[in-house]
Amino acid sequence: MDLLILCHYGLYKDLSASFVHAQAKSFAALGNRVRVIIPIAYGKTDINGKKTSKVLTTSNVDGVELYYVRYLSLSGYGEKNWNVKMATKAIMKKLSIITKDFAPKVLYAHTLGFDSGVGANLKSRLRCPLVVTSHGSDSSIPYEKGQLESIREWCDKADRVVAVSSALARKIKESGTKTEVDVILNGFRTEHLPKTTQKIEKSFVQVGHLIDQKRVNITIEAFAKIAEEMSDATLTIIGDGAKREELETLCKTLNIEDKVTFTGHIPNEKVLEHLSKSQFFIMPSVREGFGIVYIEAMACGCVTIGTKGEGIADVIVNGENGYLVTADSPQEIVLVVEECLKNIETSKRIANQGQQDAKKITWESNAQKYIQLFEEIK
Repeated sequence: MDLLILCHYGLYKDLSASFVHAQAKSFAALGNRVRVIIPIAYGKTDINGKKTSKVLTTSNVDGVELYYVRYLSLSGYGEKNWNVKMATKAIMKKLSIITKDFAPKVLYAHTLGFDSGVGANLKSRLRCPLVVTSHGSDSSIPYEKGQLESIREWCDKADRVVAVSSALARKIKESGTKTEVDVILNGFRTEHLPKTTQKIEKSFVQVGHLIDQKRVNITIEAFAKIAEEMSDATLTIIGDGAKREELETLCKTLNIEDKVTFTGHIPNEKVLEHLSKSQFFIMPSVREGFGIVYIEAMACGCVTIGTKGEGIADVIVNGENGYLVTADSPQEIVLVVEECLKNIETSKRIANQGQQDAKKITWESNAQKYIQLFEEIK
């Protein structure tokens, strides 16, 4: 099957961490020909750190053909219409080159909004159906703002919509879209999983962008209470973002700065090494479509704590293979940790069950489900 994927540059600029590329690799490994169109604004550097005036540049990575198409962007000012129109125009001019000796069965776009808008413009020219996957904030943020009409308009232009969790699918369906909405869970990259795990007792970790959505402050507040009773407890925060300075200040205010390490952004392989050594993984985030790092943590044997009502609730069964806590409740996190440390054998059983369950949620199984969906579409 020839698969044409459309994905904005933000989800493709770091191949080592790009879940879109991980999925595309799995499509190719199943024997499909895969080409990815990556619209990239003039002035931005490509994956090699270079800027170019060329409209089209190409590369082949892991059996996936990448087509970077430059377009004129107005950044945030052009999000609704201008950027979509200019990206479409640039791609249209190069479409004959992109599709040379290539007959896509489906056009598969990642995220509602910019990608789905460009995809809707392209599908009639390509004469193939459009499938769009919503990964989280692309639909949950407009949902919270009451912009259901926008969600409905984006979805109605697609032939099929996929949500990465049941919670996200419910929000999309509330828009009233006539397009069928499927749920297919994301996978995770297994090639870098450590062969063994050597846990450091009372070690805690959170991984992700340091933004409000991830609620790193809640983790820090919970850890401060834990550290009052456990002087040897440590917390590692992996990732970077706009909230870093504020979070570092919070640690100083709570007098735990000597127990908390901020690593900044590190490669996925190093992330998994940290997870393999950590006893607890905590991420009480909100508006989380799925959260691949949860299953990475589970696969690395962490006691994993997520948020009730968010995407990871499709995987974590509270008290069986991990824990789910109420959003914005440091005290609930503290209670879970205290219970686990009082009942070590129970917490080990839960971590082991989480490890077994997570290792079934791979990009290979994800790709197989998508291929089945693509084959069903007429």
